[in-house]
Amino acid sequence: MTSPGAKQAERLAYSDPRGSGRPVIFVHGFGHNRSVWQKVAGELPDGLRPISVDLRGHGESPWSPGGAYDLVDYASDLPLLLDALDLERAVVVGHSLGGNVSTLFAAAESSRVEALVLVDTGPALEIGGLSHVVEEVGNATRTYRSIADFEAQLRGIHPSGDLEVVSELARTGLVQRVDGLFEVGIDPGVLAKSDSDVAMEADLVTLERELWWAIRSLRCPVLVVRGGVSAILSEKVADEMVDEALRDGTLVTLEAAGHSVMIDDGPGLVAALRDFLG
Repeated sequence: MTSPGAKQAERLAYSDPRGSGRPVIFVHGFGHNRSVWQKVAGELPDGLRPISVDLRGHGESPWSPGGAYDLVDYASDLPLLLDALDLERAVVVGHSLGGNVSTLFAAAESSRVEALVLVDTGPALEIGGLSHVVEEVGNATRTYRSIADFEAQLRGIHPSGDLEVVSELARTGLVQRVDGLFEVGIDPGVLAKSDSDVAMEADLVTLERELWWAIRSLRCPVLVVRGGVSAILSEKVADEMVDEALRDGTLVTLEAAGHSVMIDDGPGLVAALRDFLG
């Protein structure tokens, strides 16, 4: 069921609270939904139009009957979103999985991406950190007696996170079954696909090669925001992205943030976005 204020664009559910202004599309990471952007989006200047979207298989967006959850599958949905919103181009902000999806979209549809913001993501990510994220999401895919039980688990995953954001993620991240219990609203096929990809080194090598190619082909301005204590995006890779691969790249490191920058340091991310888009 679609929540109040949410809309459906072709296949994807999204929120567009302002409805006008310079469009900024927010794309969440693996296991999250669009609620993680709500607080950051709300702090953007009035001239901007924040639009947050649920990736396929996540949140209120439909599941893929055929289990099509490769990066190119996710990326193919974004131009449909812009078409449904009657937008020629937009700024795109992507975290983790959403950042890699946004990178492929920007490389394939360069005329439709005004600028790109990659939040703690890049073409080469730390395998240990990736495995940990997949494990955390896998552990979360069980039944819960209440939303409060799920929120307690999320607080353990994000010990330094904004409690308001964590609470909203817990509220929007569950679906209630007919027996009254709750389950995480993610297609099990999403997790199965990620387990497979992380386990197969050859797939990761191929994926990294494709993402480095995409990064090098970008012509729009790109802001890379790294969490200073992230176990996913290393300082070395972030520097290589900005200093060697990107034509117009800027790096901002938020020292106290982990991988989920928008949860750990929302104000810092808002400040970085204001400067970049200003």
